[in-house]
Amino acid sequence: MKEQIAILDFGSQYTHLIARRIRQLGVLAKIYLPTVSTTKLQGARGLILSGGPQSVHDKTAIKYNSKIFNLGKPILGLCYGHQLIAQRFGGQVKPGKTKEYGFAEISITGSSRFFSGLGQKEKVWMSHGDAVVKLPKGFKVIGKTFDCPIAAMENEKQGIYGLQFHPEVAHTKHGLIILRNFIFKICNCQPDWSMDKYWSQIVKNVKKTVGSRNVFLLVSGGVDSTVCFAILEKILGKKRVFGLHIDNGFMRLGESIQVKKTLAKAGFDDLEVINASAKFLAAERSVVDPEKKREIIGRTFLKIKDEVMKQQKMNQKNWVLAQGTIYPDTIETGGTKHADKIKTHHNRVKEVLKLMRLGALVEPLAELYKDEVRAIGRKLGLPPSLINRHPFPGPGLAIRTLC
Repeated sequence: MKEQIAILDFGSQYTHLIARRIRQLGVLAKIYLPTVSTTKLQGARGLILSGGPQSVHDKTAIKYNSKIFNLGKPILGLCYGHQLIAQRFGGQVKPGKTKEYGFAEISITGSSRFFSGLGQKEKVWMSHGDAVVKLPKGFKVIGKTFDCPIAAMENEKQGIYGLQFHPEVAHTKHGLIILRNFIFKICNCQPDWSMDKYWSQIVKNVKKTVGSRNVFLLVSGGVDSTVCFAILEKILGKKRVFGLHIDNGFMRLGESIQVKKTLAKAGFDDLEVINASAKFLAAERSVVDPEKKREIIGRTFLKIKDEVMKQQKMNQKNWVLAQGTIYPDTIETGGTKHADKIKTHHNRVKEVLKLMRLGALVEPLAELYKDEVRAIGRKLGLPPSLINRHPFPGPGLAIRTLC
């Protein structure tokens, strides 16, 4: 199963949504920094340049690898990406006379296959201050709104398209049709992404990473760690997987008792539970910076893990740490690395990154989104009560609590 669409992230709050929409259409999409090397993009059948909060004229505008335009692959620019394409090919981008935030009606002009299946007028979602005011050479207008004469443009010969609006959001009524046209009609992708097909890759990755070692899994009891628990026991067997739930004192009322009871009922009767609330409270005392709290929480989880391993007389060399990390967690988020607000996940503290470099970390779900994780859970026969749980962060209420 090969990656087919590469998304270059310019800081849009919708970047992950773009990837999820494309995956829902059966095509694998992954997110990269705009400075990604063209070597890493060789396997992609098409590129999408995301939106972003900046102006292409900003001195601090995000740098990108301009060689992406020499790859000869279809490219779709959304919002900021649309403006970047215009600027790159000699068009003009200026602050719009009227800033558009919210619904707009776009008039489709011409008969581009990019808009195949759409009506002459469509409801779309706008969110921009700047606008393309002069077309680049070789491009033509294929869509306009009352306030934005160049709301959509194309260079069909080069396979480059730009949209000032956001087809990935639900507010754009037929946005999925537009994305479908791009990935199937323009990029000629094949719909080969599904959890049934990806399962064999999970098995391969786990076996390759773990080898003959055993696995130590931190289990919060949420969807991700529970599905991860099920995956590891399915592939490696119960005897090779040690599951530990740590009560950090910031959980929901009765959370740890419920987790133990619910997982035991589902067949995870070997889950160990310890109360380490005093240690977390002491570590968090007087700390108010949310970013520092996440780091402390991540390190404290690992410190307790090491203490338990020592108590259980486990040789570190014979064990691998497992985490229920999912795809959005692997990218500095607030959205993504270039978003306005960046939040480092507690699963990505320095100690974890060191284990990763040493080959002592396994994350079976690291390529997946939450809905895909749930699909794997259903495939493994987990009950709806587990896979449909409302998400609750690993740090619990610690980020919003002063102590």
